[in-house]
Amino acid sequence: MNNKLSFGEIKKAMNFSSLCDPAGIRTQDPYIKSVLLYQLSYGIENDSKNISENLSDPAGIRTQDPYIKSVLLYQLSYGIKTLSQMRMQNYEINPTMPRLFLKLLLFFLLFFFQIADSKAQNDVAKKADSLFSAKKYSEAANIYELIFKDNQVNKPNISLKLAYIYESLGDFPKAIYYLNNYYNLNPDDEVFEKMNKMALENKFTGFERSDLNFILVLYQQFYIFILYSVILIGIFILIILFRKKIYNKKILRRHLILVGLFIVFLLVFINVPNTYQSAIINKSTYFREYPSSGSPIIGSIEKGNKINIFGQEDIWLKVLWNRKIVYIHKNDTWILNG
Repeated sequence: MNNKLSFGEIKKAMNFSSLCDPAGIRTQDPYIKSVLLYQLSYGIENDSKNISENLSDPAGIRTQDPYIKSVLLYQLSYGIKTLSQMRMQNYEINPTMPRLFLKLLLFFLLFFFQIADSKAQNDVAKKADSLFSAKKYSEAANIYELIFKDNQVNKPNISLKLAYIYESLGDFPKAIYYLNNYYNLNPDDEVFEKMNKMALENKFTGFERSDLNFILVLYQQFYIFILYSVILIGIFILIILFRKKIYNKKILRRHLILVGLFIVFLLVFINVPNTYQSAIINKSTYFREYPSSGSPIIGSIEKGNKINIFGQEDIWLKVLWNRKIVYIHKNDTWILNG
């Protein structure tokens, strides 16, 4: 049985852009892209031999640029993990092989790649910081945006730097998007005033200090604390009811109704974060009456404005606009981090 994956099989499983960029880093450097493609295809054809020794340079390309090496290491670690998962489908695992050995092997591989990812990520972040210090803002922004989606990075720091960069470059919609991300992570009156001033100067709406926005920000900031407090109250109520049951004390009907309402409130409170979000419009677009491109247009909105999202149906976001429930295409927005 031939267990080797051909280049055609890989190309079928992943599109060309993913092959050049398996970690989701959309580098614009054609040299890096060509090196990635050559190295990854070489690794596929040679059955990924000696991965641990040649991870940063499996094709024998001895680049001396530490940035390129760090990007290669970060991307190829993702690519190799993906290839490993695909190869497992082509092998018949011996049923007599101890499950413990397989689990330990999997744990070791995940641990190894996690270390490789962290090291490469730090190298990439340092490169971005050096470009920022050198005032090469466009190049720094490209790298910061690549690593921004990773939850392990310092998002408040990167958000603030990206906001500064795009304000300097005159791209105010992106500047206010990253400034709002920073505000959501670290609510501060000074940051809010800066954000509100930028919105007023550029005629962006949705950033004003309304009661709804204030409540939603507090909700996002203290969600965990409120949730734990509500759960503790619920446990306390259940203990009281349980003790009454043990000692054969009568439980009044109104108390049972209150417990039912409390449970409903708790379920709603837990599920609100899954439906509520905020977003910045990334291009001029339209509001639709129904979640369909063929639905009647009932309004429009310009780039840079902020909207509150209360649900989603497929690729359509449910938005409250002019006291109406309307729909907008997800690709026309930048979703803010909660």
